[in-house]
Amino acid sequence: MMNVRITEEFPQNLEYMNLRVGAGLPEVEIYAIATALNRSVLSLLARDDNDRLIGMGRVVGDGAFYFQLVDIMVAASHLDQGVEEMIVSELLSRLEKIAPSGAEVTVITDVPGIKLYQHAGFKLLYPDRYGMARSL
Repeated sequence: MMNVRITEEFPQNLEYMNLRVGAGLPEVEIYAIATALNRSVLSLLARDDNDRLIGMGRVVGDGAFYFQLVDIMVAASHLDQGVEEMIVSELLSRLEKIAPSGAEVTVITDVPGIKLYQHAGFKLLYPDRYGMARSL
């Protein structure tokens, strides 16, 4: 596996957009990127030996009781190399240091991502609870 460096920082707006597209996600309004990133509780970037952004993950929430992992994404060229696992593990490790005992961490994932999060200790909520979403 290549060397991957995980740092606590925000990507540049264009870096973020390029990573999204490179990870197969849709483009977003460029003006909204800075707002979203600045409202993060935590942001980690994964960079390769050439300092290229190859992955990232963020945490959003109220900073005390509720946290959600978002933007867990890795460039298609680096999938299945353990980068996703490194990002999730490091986000959770850092959250454990700043969140009070009993805080809840949630994640919304597609079906292929379930195993990644289960390996990190997440459990499916169903049938006890249901998640819902609405787009604006």
